[in-house]
Amino acid sequence: MTIGSEQRPAAGAAPAAGAVAERPSIKPISPLARVASWPAARALIAVIVLFAISPLIAPGSISATAMSSMLPFAALTAVVAVGQTLVIMQGGLDLSVAGAITLGALIVAKFGGPDQLGLGGAIVLALVVPALFGLISGLVIAFFGLPPLVVTIASNALMVGTVQAVSGGYGGQVVDSLSQFSLSRWLGIPVLAIIATIVVLVVHVLVKAIRVGRRFELVGANPRAARSIGLSPNGYVVGAYTLSALLAATCGVLLAGLLRSPTLTAGDAYLLPSIAAVVLGGTALTGGKGSIVGTALGALFLGQLGQLVQTFTQTTAAQNIIQAVIIAVGIVVQIKLGGNTSRLKAMFTRSKT
Repeated sequence: MTIGSEQRPAAGAAPAAGAVAERPSIKPISPLARVASWPAARALIAVIVLFAISPLIAPGSISATAMSSMLPFAALTAVVAVGQTLVIMQGGLDLSVAGAITLGALIVAKFGGPDQLGLGGAIVLALVVPALFGLISGLVIAFFGLPPLVVTIASNALMVGTVQAVSGGYGGQVVDSLSQFSLSRWLGIPVLAIIATIVVLVVHVLVKAIRVGRRFELVGANPRAARSIGLSPNGYVVGAYTLSALLAATCGVLLAGLLRSPTLTAGDAYLLPSIAAVVLGGTALTGGKGSIVGTALGALFLGQLGQLVQTFTQTTAAQNIIQAVIIAVGIVVQIKLGGNTSRLKAMFTRSKT
């Protein structure tokens, strides 16, 4: 070795004692990357793009008149979709929301008159009865391990049968006060949109800001890990299905006031949109963390999309096809991004308890 030459360690040699290894540099996350990582980012982008191109497709589709006619129905979709989000976060799927909406609408229309239970009593009954069906569905799914799709289809059939038994094949008409409330505006904004915003914000805070909500997400993401730290998933599953039925019944009461004379199939139009809004909002159908705000944005997207479709055709077939495509594409994307297919299969098969 020559004097003055540098002594370099041999390749593969361990660092000298006392040497400090260099730490890898951590690049700061840009604001754009933070927004892109938000679960509801794609729903927000979809809403912005849709409203940007709406005037090009149908002039006047974002006028004040058009918005006032679209927002109430988008708000109703958001209310029922929030409940659907809670169920999907627990790895399930609620196909009984259509029956809960119809049952709630029928009860408030049939028994809301002054010679019946009165509006207040009818609203309470319209919320409690579907919620009981949701409670029973949650108990069966949680404690007997039956597949959610089978249980909720059966629950929907029971509620539809109750509708037919109570109605005798004829719908009812709501009292004027409920109709005026559902059609009213506050500061120019439809009151149904305000109610939906309150529901979304309250549920979002409950899920994201308090301990019970964080545990709710943990149980949905990994029930086995939740059990290992002493959390029982059963209570959260039962609560999800009960709240889903309660919110669907709330949608039914408000829908009855909006329609004045709800039909015996009034809730059927909200089943596919409630699932499509959840998929658009970034909540994985495999369960786990969800985005309540994203679901609301998905409902807004579907409401505006339906308005655009109606400018070309009045049939609901096109809307149903679009919603089904959104659900199918969303499932494929989620699986490709690493979704747990076993959670999807558990919706159809009996789970092992």
